[in-house]
Parts: sequence; C-alpha cells; structure tokens
Amino acid sequence: MIGGGAGGLITSSKLSAELSEEIKQEKVSITLFERAETQEFQPGYLEVAFRGTEPQKLRRPTEKLVSPGVKVVHAKCASLDLDNHQIVTEKNQEKYDFDYVVVSTGCSPDYSQTPGLREENMDFYTDADVSSRIYKTLQGIKSGRVVVGIAGLPYKCPPSPNEAAFMVDEYLRRHGIRKNVDITFVTPYTRIYTAEPINQVIAPLYSERDIESRTVFNTDSVDPVKKEISSLEGDTVKYDYLFLTPPHKPASFLKGTNYSDEDGWVKVDKLDMHITDHDFAFAIGDTNNIPTSKAGVEAHLEGIVVANNIAMNITGRGTKHLFTGRTQCSMETGFHDATFVVGTYDRPVEKIKPSKINYAEKKVMEHIYWGSLHGHYEWLFKYHFKQDYFSESPAKD
Repeated sequence: MIGGGAGGLITSSKLSAELSEEIKQEKVSITLFERAETQEFQPGYLEVAFRGTEPQKLRRPTEKLVSPGVKVVHAKCASLDLDNHQIVTEKNQEKYDFDYVVVSTGCSPDYSQTPGLREENMDFYTDADVSSRIYKTLQGIKSGRVVVGIAGLPYKCPPSPNEAAFMVDEYLRRHGIRKNVDITFVTPYTRIYTAEPINQVIAPLYSERDIESRTVFNTDSVDPVKKEISSLEGDTVKYDYLFLTPPHKPASFLKGTNYSDEDGWVKVDKLDMHITDHDFAFAIGDTNNIPTSKAGVEAHLEGIVVANNIAMNITGRGTKHLFTGRTQCSMETGFHDATFVVGTYDRPVEKIKPSKINYAEKKVMEHIYWGSLHGHYEWLFKYHFKQDYFSESPAKD
C-alpha cells in the first residue's frame, strides 16, 4: 500500500482481516508506505475553519490506525516501477519488491496554477493548522466582502466550497454582523452546484441568504494590490477576505509515468480499479482518474472492492467485486441542516432536501470515522449503502 490516508488504511485493514491466516503462516505480508506520523480527519477541516474546532482534535497517530499484520514504513515514495514490481523510497533510495500494489496517495492543493492565489488565499484543504487561519480571520471581520468558491479544477470533496459559503453565512448571522458583510461564491461551472438535482435544492438557499453567485468564472489570477480576482472570461470580483478552493494535484512521483495521464492521475479501470495493463496494481480514491468525486467515501468503498479482489486472487475463495461508482457526499447548508450527493455510474444524482436528520447522520459518520478505518463498521456501511457500491461477478478458474 502506498499512502496511509483513509483509502490506504481501510484497504490494508480489509486485507489483514481477509488474509489473517495467510499472514500468520507467513505466506503473505502487507506493507503500508506512509511518511506522516499522524493522520487527520480531513472532513473536519471545515469545522476547524468555520466553527473553531481545535486542530489537535482531528489527529490520530498513524501507528494506532493500522490493523494487526500490517507493517508501516515511514517513508515517501520516490518512484513506482510497475514493470519490475518495485517501489523506491526517497529515504536512502530503499527498494521494495511486491506482488500486488495499491496506490492511495490522494491529492493536495496546487497553488502554482494561479498567480497571486497563494499570497492572498486561506484554504481548508492543506491541513488542520492552515484551516484554523480562517477561523482566526473570521473573528476579526466587522465588514467587507468574503469570497468563497472554486479557484480551479479538479479539487477534492465537491460539496465543500458550497458548505463554506453556508458556514460563513451562519457564522456571520450568529455573530450579528451579516448585514455588514457581503458573500460572493465563484465557480467555473454553469450553475452553483454541478449536479442539477442538488443545484435545484441549494440555489434557492443562496437567494434566501443573500449569497451572490458568479457562475462560469474560471479564476485566472489574483491581484493582492487591487484585492481583485480575474477570470479567464474577463470578469473581475473584488474581495476583502478570500477562502477559495484551490485546484488539486496528484503525488509528484506519478506524473510522467506510462500509467498516468498528462496531469499525473493514474489511469484505471473504473470497475475494479486496476491500473491500465497491470492487473496486479490498483489505484483508489483521489489518486485515480475515474469519473466520480474525489472524496473520502469513494476511497473507502473502492478500497473495500480492491481488497476483496486481491484476497480472492490470493486465496481462490469468494467472488470478484466491481465498483458501481457510488458516491455519498454530505453537504451542510448551515444551522444544522444537510443534504447528500448520492449517485452511481448508472444512477443520476438524487434530489435530496436538506434536513436535520441528514445532518445528524453526517455527525454519526464523523463519530465512527476512525473505527471505520479498521473495518469495525462494515456492517453499517453494508446496511447504509445496501451493497450498492459493488456488484459481483463469478471468480475466474
């Protein structure tokens, strides 16, 4: 496993459970490559940014999140040679051979694409400490214009820019200063949310809460002197406070390989996540190029599918699973209401109205997050998703 985030942890946990006997007999070993000593609950960055949650509450030691039978190598991957079945780490250029490999390295903000953005922007994607800068800024706002939205594509967690708009509005209203502050949401899409059923739900809320929206606004640059954002279309937006979602990039070692596209996203089969022309190698979550959201729930569900199939290949037991493209991203709309973005490859996104029950469900999932990485709540996922995230096909002889 390369990458110890949500995808890497759930995949390695599932493998350790499915192959426990083989591990005991030393027929199988599982190694997780992860440089970070701690992991963070990334969906919680919004809570840090807009509700003041302390960053340390989002952190857990990586070693305590790994299941029995999984060895952790705290090193960054320098290269992945699929032809020779070899991983090379940056640390002392150590080499590791493998029979199967799963790439789950996620993605990260890429400020290099947008001149001026790094100097002016505060994001809730980098880490918990960076996210906390937003809350400190909010506490000092008395008047002006806050601009939130999407500064470039692709980015992870599609609903989060909209959540930011609603949460800024909530904060300002709760502190009695909303009438003194304008909020503008910018997006490169033709509507406020790209999936029309969800757009129909939240667009009226933007009007009700007096949040201005600027669609078809592809951010080109940010002028720190003029406090102005310019778009490729020739439009401009003034700002006093900038909380934009930056475009994201994959891990640097993936770009330029024969198994990634021109931007570095790993090319995979969208059903079983195997890397093109390599049936022993897989890429899950934000790392790959499948046509779904870059979100933690995808990494989790894809990881279960991949772990099942690797275990099946090793043991000869079970049936092959195929990912359905299932997504289920929560979207807060402020004041303890939320909706969900739910769909599959074959089923369009549903129109789900915000409710407090949806918000409560979101909070339950947050509560069980760390345990779910160990596979403790797979029964709940199966009940909740009704096994809609995978289909089965007979095992090959």
